[in-house]
Amino acid sequence: MQLVPRKLRVAPADVTIIVLGWNRKDDTLACLESLRQATLDGASVLVVDNGSRDGTAEAVRAAFPEVRVIALPENRGYAGGNNAGMRAALAAGARAVLLLNNDTVVEPSFLRPLLDVFNTNARAAAVSGAVLRADSPEVLEVAYLDVYFGHGLVHRRGVNAMPGEGFDTVRNVDAALGSCVLIRASALQAIGLLDEAFFAYHEEVEWCMRARKAGYEVLFQPYARVWHGGSRSTEALVKPLGTPRTQKSGEALPNAIPLSWNPVRTYLGARNAVRFIRLHAGLRRRVYFALSSLYAVPLELLAVVMGREEDLMLGLWTYRRAFVRYCLDPAEGNTGGLGTRLLRMPLRLLWAFPRDVVRAHRAGRTAQLVEHCRGLWDGIRDRPLPLERLGLR
Repeated sequence: MQLVPRKLRVAPADVTIIVLGWNRKDDTLACLESLRQATLDGASVLVVDNGSRDGTAEAVRAAFPEVRVIALPENRGYAGGNNAGMRAALAAGARAVLLLNNDTVVEPSFLRPLLDVFNTNARAAAVSGAVLRADSPEVLEVAYLDVYFGHGLVHRRGVNAMPGEGFDTVRNVDAALGSCVLIRASALQAIGLLDEAFFAYHEEVEWCMRARKAGYEVLFQPYARVWHGGSRSTEALVKPLGTPRTQKSGEALPNAIPLSWNPVRTYLGARNAVRFIRLHAGLRRRVYFALSSLYAVPLELLAVVMGREEDLMLGLWTYRRAFVRYCLDPAEGNTGGLGTRLLRMPLRLLWAFPRDVVRAHRAGRTAQLVEHCRGLWDGIRDRPLPLERLGLR
């Protein structure tokens, strides 16, 4: 491929790797150890500590004296913490910054493929790597994001897929993954840093949207691999579920690996999806977002009641499937022949279903759905983030 002009090329020594962390000291140390073992060829590492209370900054200074540490006085979220790191990196002359979650471990050769994209595409503003599951190292957590302006805002492509299942080529994408993304300094200078009003979740989607509107490209590089622990910064804030989320019946899912559930992340994602729509959607797309949310929330409730959240996450759950399983499937407690089940259908919907909803709520299994609705409502009313209630401050 044709190389970009020399003035736009980025060498490893031009890169500052920003590792952002909030508590979870051991994750940060493991991430830094993987970077120490990686082929960085002169790239520098900067740790931004988001007001941790577990001694993370001190531990990093002791174990990695070569690493610069910026200790912030409070948790400023993904956007505010990374912005602090990017400002410092740009002031020091970095030509690119690599944002890396502290709960990741990198493949030793991960940096070079990302730089290859920059050095063969002058319009590339950002490129993200392949993010694989730490608990199943051969399986993608997610490859990249497509923005579709409907409920949930993005489609997560490659969830629980093998890289060879269509996710093994460099491609243009709508949005990169914030857990491992290389960003060109000139793009940051042209369109600005992350929007700190998002705090966490969807801020990288919003930045990528701005970049693409400005004529830049955002790409996915499958040969730059990292393993992600899965939103561990908010994991500790989640109360244990009273009942495990398991499928009650039906055929096995492809690549059946338990998916992560996190009401704090869900609240932030829903609230920030509405903020994104406010910033980037016209009237038609706003109406579409509203209608798709009205369609999706009851479907999510059905998935919770019937223990089919994995189907929902993978896009396999529909009203038809929910209706057939709940009202007609013997495995769901429906007895008798088909005619008997059809006659009992109104009673099951009007009497049994509300009771099942109450049971699910008492068991704590509706926590994520409740936070989802609360996030949508707070986004519509443009309320400030309740950081204290969420346990983020």
